[in-house]
Amino acid sequence: MGKKAKKVSVVNVDVLTRFEKLRNKITIIATLLSFLFFSGIAGLYAYVDFSVYQYAVIANGVVALLVFIIGFLIKSKKEYIPAILLNLFIGPALFANIWLYFGNEFSFQYFFIALTILPFITISRKLRIFHWLFALASIAMLTLLLSFEFTGSISGQLPLIVLTVCNYSIVAINLLIVSLIFSIFIQQIENYETQLKQNELKIAELAEEVQRRAIEDLTKGAVTHRKLEELIYAEIARSDRYETPFSLIMFSFSDIKEIFAVYGQEKGEKIMEQLVQLVRSDLRLVDILGRWTDGDFVIFMPEIKLHQAVYVAQRLMSIIAVTDFLPKINLPSNFSVAQRLPGENYDVLIGRLNGLMQKSRSEGENRITN
Repeated sequence: MGKKAKKVSVVNVDVLTRFEKLRNKITIIATLLSFLFFSGIAGLYAYVDFSVYQYAVIANGVVALLVFIIGFLIKSKKEYIPAILLNLFIGPALFANIWLYFGNEFSFQYFFIALTILPFITISRKLRIFHWLFALASIAMLTLLLSFEFTGSISGQLPLIVLTVCNYSIVAINLLIVSLIFSIFIQQIENYETQLKQNELKIAELAEEVQRRAIEDLTKGAVTHRKLEELIYAEIARSDRYETPFSLIMFSFSDIKEIFAVYGQEKGEKIMEQLVQLVRSDLRLVDILGRWTDGDFVIFMPEIKLHQAVYVAQRLMSIIAVTDFLPKINLPSNFSVAQRLPGENYDVLIGRLNGLMQKSRSEGENRITN
């Protein structure tokens, strides 16, 4: 039960997985658009005057080649470092081309918006520091360029139709990127809300199941074997950490099957309920009584040493021996008591407790072994 509960308590990663897939698609799209952009810029410089702008042609060609390599790496599922390189290359290169050569009228403001937001979608959430690093770097670059006046813009040398197409293409590309970025975040929020509702239903169902099956045996008033087992495992871990003692008491009724056979299932269950109420009334609030098998019970007693547990077992055996259970029958019992030893695991502890019980039964009725 503990392992199942742990699985449900873990946040479902389906939403994050879907988001990472969309992030990778956007990153590839941004890489492709960047490659086309720098290739186009290199072609424009060559068209205007290659001899004058040969360095710009070479520089933009190199950037386009690097972006192409980055796109290949991203496609090969190596997203982290290539995504960082993508933002590192395209930011300065775009600003340099648009501002230094095309002039500030060439829609640089749209690129500024894209470059400020793009790192948040193209870089993995595991590398969150780079989100802000590149966004702030874009702002710093724009602030630096605003403090200078540059000459040599080629926008005046381009045909009007080319300038118009380039201008509107830049606007369209950047609006596309921004729209994709915001749409992916909206999709992530919607998916996350859906997942939360599904998890709430699962948790409610699990809580109901735990309440019904793992916490308490409603017909007997004692916790189930499974629940008692979980408590012992948890107490072993706590005992190892804080060096606190705990003890277990097992008590059994050798003729319990005969009682059910003679008096029937209904009366047999009532006898068990009466027995459980009798035993629980003599225990501490922190002590847990559990139904181990049909005729066996185990009492879990945290922070109780062996001699204290033996005293409790003696008292319970005396109470059971003088009690007339419905319908006026006596239940001879056998008890075994064990304190968990340092370093002792669950299997060894329960094996020792069962061995003591077998010894108690071999010695006769109303016996206690420890």
